[in-house]
Amino acid sequence: MKVLIACGGTGGHIFPGLSLAQELDRRGIRDVLLVGTDHPLEVKLFGSFGLPYVLLPVAKISADPVKFVKFISRFFRASVRSAKLLADYKPDVIVGFGGYASFPVCLLGALAGRPLYLHEQNCEAGLANRILAILAKRVAVSFWETKKAFGGKAVFTGNPIRRRLLSASKEEALKSYGFSGDRFTMLVLGGSQGSQRINMIVGDMLGMLDDREKAGIQIIHIAGMKNYEDVFARYRTSGVEARVYDFVEDIGTAYAPADLVISRAGATALFEIAVLGIPSIMIPYRFAGGHQYFNAAALEKAGGTVIMREEGLTAQMLKDKVFTLIGDMYALRAMSEAARKFAVADAAGRLADCIL
Repeated sequence: MKVLIACGGTGGHIFPGLSLAQELDRRGIRDVLLVGTDHPLEVKLFGSFGLPYVLLPVAKISADPVKFVKFISRFFRASVRSAKLLADYKPDVIVGFGGYASFPVCLLGALAGRPLYLHEQNCEAGLANRILAILAKRVAVSFWETKKAFGGKAVFTGNPIRRRLLSASKEEALKSYGFSGDRFTMLVLGGSQGSQRINMIVGDMLGMLDDREKAGIQIIHIAGMKNYEDVFARYRTSGVEARVYDFVEDIGTAYAPADLVISRAGATALFEIAVLGIPSIMIPYRFAGGHQYFNAAALEKAGGTVIMREEGLTAQMLKDKVFTLIGDMYALRAMSEAARKFAVADAAGRLADCIL
């Protein structure tokens, strides 16, 4: 059986696709081909997976005239490459994980008669999946709330999580970072490419901490490639025990020691945090079409996170929330339990069952 998995565009699309590929491999289905875009981060990611992959020259659609011309040009090139890929590989099944990167190969494959299955990570369905759903056999969803968008084709599976995240040891992770087991550990991340806004607010928060507050915490901060140098410089003079990275491939080692996560609300990060039962403060990206807010709102409604809206958010507001939670272990435990109940630990298995 040949399975083509179209999962490029962002880490939020890539990692669920990788999780599915690993689950299929566990079941003896090893003829799997991953398809992504030629973005530099994806080149790095796909090259580290040890699985066959193809990268297509796809660009995001944009209302800007110059960017729209680029989109049309790259979409045409990606469609030509997709047609050749489908003719050469001849997949038995195509699985699309949404986003602009999956659209050309999924559309052409479905029109050519290949069975198409989709997975929608976000609570609010994306445009690519809403269009492709017309041709799909089934649409797997991460949130119960999303089922209504796809009618009778929808099946609830949850969001596939990389299996190795579940096996990381807190004690070993603390040791690998050179951290103390007596301090409160925070993880700050902003998605696969980082968040300049979160970096700035957390950086400003560092300057507000007194000596007692600094002595009680330690931070892992994944800043993204663009802002790494600036974030590193702020920590170097802050007096806070911290480890700063541009990107962490083995994110399980960063999650494992965390007592609290400050994060965007992309679906993959949200479900990874939830399945591990880590209390969190979610700061949804307001320019992502609003879907991150709906993701976080579903988890907050279940009791598993606290939302802080990016609009008007200050470093003082974030500091007050962080240290209120640090001082309320009951609230942290309740948030952890609620997050675990919300997540679906075997989502990759459920998705594989749906396809097979």
